[in-house]
Amino acid sequence: MAHMEYNRRDAQAEGLQLGGGGDADNSGLMRRTAAPPISAVQPLVVEPPLPPARSMRSSNQQQQQLPVARDPLASREGSCVGSEMVPAHPCNQVPVHGRPNQLVRFCLRVGYNALLYPYEMAKVLIQLGHEPLQARPFYLRLFQRRPRLFLPSVHRYVQHVQQMDGYTGMYRGLTARLAGSIVDYLLGDLLLAALRFAPYKRSPGQGLTLKELAWNLTRDSLRLATAVALSHPFYVVMVRQIAQFVGRERVYEGLLASLMTLAQQQGCAGLFAGMVPRLLGEWSVLVATSALSHLCRRLLPMSHTQQQYNAVVIQMLASLVAYPLEVTSACMAGAGAPLAACEPPSMPLYNHWVDCLADLYARGAQNRGAVLFWRTVPRMQLLRHKDAKLG
Repeated sequence: MAHMEYNRRDAQAEGLQLGGGGDADNSGLMRRTAAPPISAVQPLVVEPPLPPARSMRSSNQQQQQLPVARDPLASREGSCVGSEMVPAHPCNQVPVHGRPNQLVRFCLRVGYNALLYPYEMAKVLIQLGHEPLQARPFYLRLFQRRPRLFLPSVHRYVQHVQQMDGYTGMYRGLTARLAGSIVDYLLGDLLLAALRFAPYKRSPGQGLTLKELAWNLTRDSLRLATAVALSHPFYVVMVRQIAQFVGRERVYEGLLASLMTLAQQQGCAGLFAGMVPRLLGEWSVLVATSALSHLCRRLLPMSHTQQQYNAVVIQMLASLVAYPLEVTSACMAGAGAPLAACEPPSMPLYNHWVDCLADLYARGAQNRGAVLFWRTVPRMQLLRHKDAKLG
Protein backbone atom coordinates (compact mmCIF):
# COMPACT_ATOMS: atom_id res chain seq x y z
CA MET A 1 0.00 0.00 0.00
CA ALA A 2 2.83 2.37 0.89
CA HIS A 3 4.80 1.75 -2.30
CA MET A 4 1.69 2.17 -4.47
CA GLU A 5 1.02 5.54 -2.89
CA TYR A 6 4.66 6.49 -3.40
CA ASN A 7 4.56 5.51 -7.09
CA ARG A 8 1.40 7.61 -7.59
CA ARG A 9 3.12 10.66 -6.05
CA ASP A 10 6.16 10.21 -8.30
CA ALA A 11 4.00 9.92 -11.37
CA GLN A 12 2.15 13.11 -10.49
CA ALA A 13 5.45 14.88 -9.93
CA GLU A 14 6.61 13.84 -13.44
CA GLY A 15 3.42 15.12 -15.05
CA LEU A 16 1.55 11.79 -15.21
CA GLN A 17 -1.97 11.44 -13.95
CA LEU A 18 -2.82 7.86 -13.21
CA GLY A 19 -6.31 6.50 -13.28
CA GLY A 20 -7.93 5.73 -9.99
CA GLY A 21 -6.51 6.60 -6.63
CA GLY A 22 -5.93 5.23 -3.19
CA ASP A 23 -6.22 1.43 -3.42
CA ALA A 24 -6.42 1.34 -7.25
CA ASP A 25 -3.94 -0.98 -8.94
CA ASN A 26 -1.83 1.01 -11.40
CA SER A 27 0.80 -1.63 -11.96
CA GLY A 28 -0.22 -2.09 -15.60
CA LEU A 29 0.44 1.54 -16.41
CA MET A 30 3.67 1.48 -14.43
CA ARG A 31 4.90 -1.57 -16.36
CA ARG A 32 4.30 0.18 -19.69
CA THR A 33 6.24 3.25 -18.61
CA ALA A 34 9.17 1.31 -17.14
CA ALA A 35 12.39 1.36 -19.21
CA PRO A 36 13.76 -1.98 -20.55
CA PRO A 37 17.06 -3.34 -19.13
CA ILE A 38 20.18 -1.87 -20.71
CA SER A 39 22.65 -4.29 -22.13
CA ALA A 40 26.17 -3.66 -23.24
CA VAL A 41 25.46 -4.34 -26.91
CA GLN A 42 22.25 -2.44 -27.35
CA PRO A 43 22.46 1.33 -27.53
CA LEU A 44 20.68 3.40 -25.08
CA VAL A 45 17.22 4.21 -26.39
CA VAL A 46 15.07 6.61 -24.47
CA GLU A 47 11.39 6.27 -25.20
CA PRO A 48 9.34 9.44 -25.25
CA PRO A 49 7.01 9.81 -22.31
CA LEU A 50 3.47 8.75 -22.81
CA PRO A 51 0.78 11.45 -22.88
CA PRO A 52 -0.86 11.98 -19.55
CA ALA A 53 -3.80 9.67 -19.02
CA ARG A 54 -7.13 11.29 -18.29
CA SER A 55 -8.85 10.17 -15.20
CA MET A 56 -12.58 9.81 -14.94
CA ARG A 57 -12.78 12.71 -12.51
CA SER A 58 -10.96 15.12 -14.86
CA SER A 59 -13.11 14.06 -17.81
CA ASN A 60 -16.24 14.74 -15.80
CA GLN A 61 -14.91 18.18 -14.86
CA GLN A 62 -14.19 18.99 -18.52
CA GLN A 63 -17.67 17.91 -19.50
CA GLN A 64 -19.12 20.21 -16.89
CA GLN A 65 -17.05 23.11 -18.26
CA LEU A 66 -18.45 22.71 -21.80
CA PRO A 67 -21.02 25.37 -22.75
CA VAL A 68 -24.56 24.17 -22.40
CA ALA A 69 -27.25 25.67 -24.63
CA ARG A 70 -30.31 26.28 -22.47
CA ASP A 71 -32.40 27.94 -25.17
CA PRO A 72 -33.97 25.39 -27.57
CA LEU A 73 -33.34 27.78 -30.45
CA ALA A 74 -29.75 28.37 -29.35
CA SER A 75 -29.09 24.61 -29.31
CA ARG A 76 -29.80 24.52 -33.04
CA GLU A 77 -27.29 27.27 -33.81
CA GLY A 78 -24.28 25.04 -33.22
CA SER A 79 -23.32 21.52 -34.19
CA CYS A 80 -21.13 19.22 -32.11
CA VAL A 81 -18.13 17.78 -34.01
CA GLY A 82 -16.17 15.38 -31.83
CA SER A 83 -15.92 17.05 -28.47
CA GLU A 84 -15.88 20.67 -29.69
CA MET A 85 -18.80 23.04 -30.34
CA VAL A 86 -18.70 24.49 -33.85
CA PRO A 87 -20.94 27.53 -34.48
CA ALA A 88 -23.39 27.03 -37.29
CA HIS A 89 -23.62 29.11 -40.41
CA PRO A 90 -26.24 31.89 -40.34
CA CYS A 91 -28.16 30.16 -43.10
CA ASN A 92 -28.73 27.16 -40.84
CA GLN A 93 -30.60 29.19 -38.27
CA VAL A 94 -34.31 28.46 -37.96
CA PRO A 95 -36.40 31.61 -38.57
CA VAL A 96 -39.01 32.49 -35.98
CA HIS A 97 -42.36 33.43 -37.53
CA GLY A 98 -44.55 35.55 -35.28
CA ARG A 99 -47.71 37.53 -35.91
CA PRO A 100 -47.52 39.88 -38.88
CA ASN A 101 -46.97 43.55 -38.29
CA GLN A 102 -50.03 45.74 -37.78
CA LEU A 103 -49.11 47.89 -40.78
CA VAL A 104 -48.77 44.79 -42.98
CA ARG A 105 -52.17 43.54 -41.83
CA PHE A 106 -53.71 46.93 -42.59
CA CYS A 107 -52.20 46.99 -46.09
CA LEU A 108 -53.50 43.50 -46.78
CA ARG A 109 -56.97 44.51 -45.59
CA VAL A 110 -56.93 47.62 -47.79
CA GLY A 111 -55.90 45.57 -50.80
CA TYR A 112 -58.61 43.03 -50.08
CA ASN A 113 -61.26 45.77 -49.83
CA ALA A 114 -60.07 47.39 -53.07
CA LEU A 115 -60.16 44.07 -54.89
CA LEU A 116 -63.73 43.27 -53.82
CA TYR A 117 -65.02 46.83 -53.98
CA PRO A 118 -67.37 46.21 -56.97
CA TYR A 119 -69.38 43.85 -54.75
CA GLU A 120 -69.51 46.47 -52.01
CA MET A 121 -70.75 49.02 -54.54
CA ALA A 122 -73.48 46.64 -55.67
CA LYS A 123 -74.44 46.05 -52.04
CA VAL A 124 -74.84 49.80 -51.40
CA LEU A 125 -77.05 50.14 -54.48
CA ILE A 126 -79.20 47.27 -53.24
CA GLN A 127 -79.44 48.90 -49.81
CA LEU A 128 -80.65 52.10 -51.47
CA GLY A 129 -83.40 50.10 -53.19
CA HIS A 130 -82.14 50.23 -56.78
CA GLU A 131 -83.07 47.06 -58.67
CA PRO A 132 -82.42 47.48 -62.41
CA LEU A 133 -82.81 43.78 -63.21
CA GLN A 134 -86.16 42.02 -63.23
CA ALA A 135 -86.97 39.19 -60.88
CA ARG A 136 -87.68 35.72 -62.22
CA PRO A 137 -89.99 33.06 -60.79
CA PHE A 138 -88.41 29.98 -59.33
CA TYR A 139 -90.17 26.92 -57.97
CA LEU A 140 -88.87 24.29 -55.54
CA ARG A 141 -91.20 21.29 -55.68
CA LEU A 142 -90.17 19.79 -52.37
CA PHE A 143 -90.23 22.96 -50.27
CA GLN A 144 -92.62 25.42 -51.93
CA ARG A 145 -96.21 25.19 -53.06
CA ARG A 146 -96.07 28.33 -55.18
CA PRO A 147 -93.23 29.81 -57.21
CA ARG A 148 -91.34 32.73 -55.70
CA LEU A 149 -89.68 35.65 -57.40
CA PHE A 150 -85.89 35.61 -57.17
CA LEU A 151 -83.69 38.57 -57.98
CA PRO A 152 -80.37 38.15 -59.82
CA SER A 153 -77.34 37.51 -57.65
CA VAL A 154 -74.66 40.06 -56.91
CA HIS A 155 -72.48 38.67 -59.74
CA ARG A 156 -75.13 39.54 -62.28
CA TYR A 157 -75.53 42.95 -60.65
CA VAL A 158 -71.78 43.67 -60.98
CA GLN A 159 -71.89 42.61 -64.62
CA HIS A 160 -74.73 45.07 -65.20
CA VAL A 161 -72.69 47.90 -63.66
CA GLN A 162 -69.72 46.97 -65.84
CA GLN A 163 -71.89 46.97 -68.97
CA MET A 164 -73.26 50.41 -68.15
CA ASP A 165 -70.13 52.24 -66.93
CA GLY A 166 -67.21 50.03 -67.87
CA TYR A 167 -64.55 48.79 -65.51
CA THR A 168 -63.85 52.23 -64.06
CA GLY A 169 -67.52 52.62 -63.16
CA MET A 170 -67.30 49.65 -60.82
CA TYR A 171 -64.97 51.67 -58.58
CA ARG A 172 -67.13 54.70 -57.87
CA GLY A 173 -66.36 55.96 -54.37
CA LEU A 174 -63.26 53.81 -53.90
CA THR A 175 -61.12 56.84 -52.99
CA ALA A 176 -63.51 57.83 -50.20
CA ARG A 177 -63.62 54.23 -48.98
CA LEU A 178 -59.84 53.98 -48.73
CA ALA A 179 -59.59 57.44 -47.14
CA GLY A 180 -62.03 56.36 -44.43
CA SER A 181 -59.96 53.22 -43.75
CA ILE A 182 -56.73 55.22 -43.50
CA VAL A 183 -58.28 57.74 -41.10
CA ASP A 184 -59.63 54.87 -39.02
CA TYR A 185 -56.17 53.26 -38.87
CA LEU A 186 -54.23 56.45 -38.08
CA LEU A 187 -56.63 58.27 -35.75
CA GLY A 188 -58.81 55.50 -34.34
CA ASP A 189 -56.82 55.34 -31.09
CA LEU A 190 -56.68 59.12 -30.67
CA LEU A 191 -59.15 59.30 -27.77
CA LEU A 192 -57.63 56.29 -26.02
CA ALA A 193 -54.18 57.87 -26.22
CA ALA A 194 -55.51 61.16 -24.87
CA LEU A 195 -57.19 59.40 -21.94
CA ARG A 196 -54.27 56.97 -21.47
CA PHE A 197 -56.71 54.10 -21.51
CA ALA A 198 -54.40 51.08 -21.56
CA PRO A 199 -55.60 47.49 -22.11
CA TYR A 200 -56.55 45.40 -19.11
CA LYS A 201 -53.70 43.47 -17.50
CA ARG A 202 -54.37 40.28 -15.60
CA SER A 203 -52.50 39.36 -12.48
CA PRO A 204 -50.62 36.03 -12.53
CA GLY A 205 -53.03 33.13 -12.12
CA GLN A 206 -56.15 35.26 -12.49
CA GLY A 207 -58.98 33.98 -14.69
CA LEU A 208 -61.68 35.77 -16.63
CA THR A 209 -63.63 38.29 -14.59
CA LEU A 210 -66.48 40.69 -15.18
CA LYS A 211 -64.12 43.56 -14.45
CA GLU A 212 -62.00 42.56 -17.44
CA LEU A 213 -65.09 42.33 -19.65
CA ALA A 214 -66.33 45.76 -18.59
CA TRP A 215 -62.87 47.31 -19.00
CA ASN A 216 -62.28 45.91 -22.49
CA LEU A 217 -65.84 46.67 -23.61
CA THR A 218 -65.55 50.28 -22.48
CA ARG A 219 -62.20 50.66 -24.19
CA ASP A 220 -63.44 49.10 -27.45
CA SER A 221 -66.56 51.26 -27.37
CA LEU A 222 -64.50 54.45 -27.11
CA ARG A 223 -62.29 53.28 -29.93
CA LEU A 224 -65.31 52.45 -32.09
CA ALA A 225 -66.99 55.80 -31.44
CA THR A 226 -63.81 57.68 -32.36
CA ALA A 227 -63.30 55.71 -35.57
CA VAL A 228 -66.93 56.09 -36.70
CA ALA A 229 -67.01 59.83 -35.96
CA LEU A 230 -63.80 60.50 -37.89
CA SER A 231 -64.50 58.28 -40.89
CA HIS A 232 -68.23 58.89 -41.37
CA PRO A 233 -67.91 61.94 -43.70
CA PHE A 234 -65.98 59.72 -46.12
CA TYR A 235 -68.72 57.10 -45.83
CA VAL A 236 -71.36 59.69 -46.78
CA VAL A 237 -69.30 60.75 -49.81
CA MET A 238 -68.89 57.11 -50.86
CA VAL A 239 -72.65 56.42 -50.65
CA ARG A 240 -73.54 59.51 -52.66
CA GLN A 241 -70.92 58.85 -55.31
CA ILE A 242 -72.30 55.32 -55.71
CA ALA A 243 -75.88 56.66 -55.84
CA GLN A 244 -74.96 58.76 -58.89
CA PHE A 245 -74.99 55.55 -60.91
CA VAL A 246 -78.81 55.52 -60.88
CA GLY A 247 -79.43 58.94 -62.44
CA ARG A 248 -76.06 59.37 -64.20
CA GLU A 249 -75.35 62.61 -62.28
CA ARG A 250 -71.97 64.24 -61.70
CA VAL A 251 -72.63 66.26 -58.55
CA TYR A 252 -69.98 64.61 -56.36
CA GLU A 253 -66.66 64.32 -58.20
CA GLY A 254 -63.41 63.92 -56.34
CA LEU A 255 -62.92 63.50 -52.62
CA LEU A 256 -62.17 67.04 -51.44
CA ALA A 257 -64.60 68.61 -53.90
CA SER A 258 -67.34 66.24 -52.72
CA LEU A 259 -66.71 67.15 -49.08
CA MET A 260 -66.90 70.85 -49.88
CA THR A 261 -70.09 70.38 -51.95
CA LEU A 262 -71.68 68.35 -49.17
CA ALA A 263 -70.83 71.01 -46.58
CA GLN A 264 -72.23 73.77 -48.78
CA GLN A 265 -75.50 71.92 -49.41
CA GLN A 266 -76.35 70.66 -45.92
CA GLY A 267 -73.75 72.16 -43.61
CA CYS A 268 -71.81 70.20 -41.03
CA ALA A 269 -74.89 68.09 -40.27
CA GLY A 270 -74.73 66.67 -43.80
CA LEU A 271 -71.23 65.33 -43.18
CA PHE A 272 -72.56 63.16 -40.36
CA ALA A 273 -75.89 62.12 -41.88
CA GLY A 274 -76.76 58.58 -40.82
CA MET A 275 -73.97 58.31 -38.24
CA VAL A 276 -76.26 57.43 -35.32
CA PRO A 277 -77.76 54.23 -36.80
CA ARG A 278 -74.32 53.18 -38.05
CA LEU A 279 -72.78 53.69 -34.61
CA LEU A 280 -75.66 51.88 -32.89
CA GLY A 281 -75.41 48.96 -35.28
CA GLU A 282 -71.68 48.46 -34.89
CA TRP A 283 -71.80 49.02 -31.12
CA SER A 284 -74.59 46.44 -30.69
CA VAL A 285 -72.51 43.91 -32.63
CA LEU A 286 -69.52 44.69 -30.39
CA VAL A 287 -71.53 44.28 -27.17
CA ALA A 288 -73.16 41.02 -28.29
CA THR A 289 -69.86 39.53 -29.48
CA SER A 290 -67.93 40.50 -26.36
CA ALA A 291 -70.59 39.37 -23.88
CA LEU A 292 -71.39 36.04 -25.55
CA SER A 293 -67.73 35.21 -26.18
CA HIS A 294 -66.90 35.93 -22.53
CA LEU A 295 -69.80 33.74 -21.40
CA CYS A 296 -68.73 30.86 -23.66
CA ARG A 297 -65.13 31.03 -22.47
CA ARG A 298 -66.23 30.79 -18.86
CA LEU A 299 -68.76 27.99 -19.29
CA LEU A 300 -67.39 25.90 -22.16
CA PRO A 301 -63.92 24.27 -22.22
CA MET A 302 -62.40 25.53 -25.48
CA SER A 303 -58.92 26.02 -26.83
CA HIS A 304 -57.62 29.35 -28.09
CA THR A 305 -58.37 28.45 -31.72
CA GLN A 306 -61.90 27.35 -30.86
CA GLN A 307 -62.47 30.63 -29.02
CA GLN A 308 -61.48 32.59 -32.12
CA TYR A 309 -63.84 30.62 -34.36
CA ASN A 310 -66.59 30.95 -31.80
CA ALA A 311 -66.17 34.74 -31.71
CA VAL A 312 -66.34 34.92 -35.52
CA VAL A 313 -69.59 32.93 -35.61
CA ILE A 314 -71.15 35.07 -32.88
CA GLN A 315 -70.12 38.24 -34.72
CA MET A 316 -71.73 37.02 -37.96
CA LEU A 317 -75.01 36.24 -36.20
CA ALA A 318 -75.01 39.57 -34.38
CA SER A 319 -74.35 41.38 -37.68
CA LEU A 320 -77.41 39.74 -39.23
CA VAL A 321 -79.57 40.87 -36.31
CA ALA A 322 -78.27 44.46 -36.48
CA TYR A 323 -78.30 44.62 -40.29
CA PRO A 324 -81.45 46.84 -40.55
CA LEU A 325 -79.49 49.61 -38.85
CA GLU A 326 -76.84 49.36 -41.57
CA VAL A 327 -79.51 49.74 -44.28
CA THR A 328 -80.92 52.72 -42.38
CA SER A 329 -77.48 54.33 -42.22
CA ALA A 330 -76.98 53.96 -45.99
CA CYS A 331 -80.40 55.46 -46.75
CA MET A 332 -79.90 58.38 -44.36
CA ALA A 333 -76.40 59.04 -45.77
CA GLY A 334 -78.01 59.71 -49.15
CA ALA A 335 -81.18 61.41 -47.90
CA GLY A 336 -81.47 65.02 -49.03
CA ALA A 337 -78.97 64.71 -51.86
CA PRO A 338 -79.98 66.10 -55.29
CA LEU A 339 -79.82 62.64 -56.84
CA ALA A 340 -82.46 60.51 -58.51
CA ALA A 341 -81.71 57.56 -56.20
CA CYS A 342 -82.25 59.69 -53.06
CA GLU A 343 -85.47 61.45 -54.03
CA PRO A 344 -89.07 60.31 -54.54
CA PRO A 345 -90.23 57.99 -56.00
CA SER A 346 -87.00 56.04 -55.51
CA MET A 347 -86.69 57.01 -51.83
CA PRO A 348 -89.12 58.82 -49.53
CA LEU A 349 -88.06 61.96 -47.70
CA TYR A 350 -87.20 61.17 -44.07
CA ASN A 351 -87.03 63.63 -41.22
CA HIS A 352 -85.32 61.24 -38.79
CA TRP A 353 -83.54 57.92 -38.98
CA VAL A 354 -86.25 56.33 -36.82
CA ASP A 355 -88.80 57.18 -39.52
CA CYS A 356 -86.53 55.56 -42.09
CA LEU A 357 -86.20 52.39 -40.02
CA ALA A 358 -89.97 52.18 -39.47
CA ASP A 359 -90.61 52.66 -43.19
CA LEU A 360 -88.15 49.89 -44.07
CA TYR A 361 -89.90 47.47 -41.72
CA ALA A 362 -93.29 48.48 -43.11
CA ARG A 363 -92.20 47.71 -46.66
CA GLY A 364 -90.29 44.55 -45.72
CA ALA A 365 -87.03 46.05 -47.00
CA GLN A 366 -85.06 46.12 -43.75
CA ASN A 367 -82.82 43.21 -44.84
CA ARG A 368 -82.18 44.08 -48.49
CA GLY A 369 -78.58 43.33 -49.31
CA ALA A 370 -78.07 40.99 -46.36
CA VAL A 371 -77.93 37.94 -48.65
CA LEU A 372 -76.19 38.64 -51.94
CA PHE A 373 -76.33 35.27 -53.68
CA TRP A 374 -79.90 34.03 -53.01
CA ARG A 375 -82.09 37.12 -53.14
CA THR A 376 -85.85 36.94 -53.06
CA VAL A 377 -88.50 39.62 -53.40
CA PRO A 378 -90.05 40.27 -49.96
CA ARG A 379 -93.64 39.07 -49.57
CA MET A 380 -94.63 42.50 -48.29
CA GLN A 381 -93.67 44.05 -51.63
CA LEU A 382 -95.56 41.38 -53.56
CA LEU A 383 -98.73 42.01 -51.55
CA ARG A 384 -98.42 45.76 -52.08
CA HIS A 385 -97.91 45.23 -55.79
CA LYS A 386 -101.04 43.09 -56.00
CA ASP A 387 -103.07 45.62 -54.02
CA ALA A 388 -101.90 48.40 -56.35
CA LYS A 389 -103.01 46.38 -59.37
CA LEU A 390 -106.42 45.61 -57.85
CA GLY A 391 -106.92 49.23 -56.81
